[in-house]
Amino acid sequence: MSGGPRDAFAATLGVAVTGHGGGRAEARVVVTGDHLNPHGTAHGSFLFSLAGIALAAAANDAEHSGVVSAVQIDYVRPARAGDTLVATAEVAERLAKEDIFVVRLTDGDELVARATGRANRRARG
Repeated sequence: MSGGPRDAFAATLGVAVTGHGGGRAEARVVVTGDHLNPHGTAHGSFLFSLAGIALAAAANDAEHSGVVSAVQIDYVRPARAGDTLVATAEVAERLAKEDIFVVRLTDGDELVARATGRANRRARG
């Protein structure tokens, strides 16, 4: 992971995070056999985690601690071992005390899942 503090959970999953804060981040991983469900496709909780990792990285920076309060995800198509997934989180709406993010999980040009999430902005103290 680069560009921010170490995320031990992301490292456990093999996820690399680039960009940190400023309302945008990207998380990238190659799907392995450890990420699969009994059907041989990427586990839904793995995809949810990938989206959450990107969202958290985008919501946190040196000035603010972004506390995620909600995530909604739509699974569009399955991912399989060998796929390179990229989760791109971007702030879509900046409100007085929270941000609403859109996270797109893609494999190349193909959409795998789309998530939205809310994060409260709290000043670091």
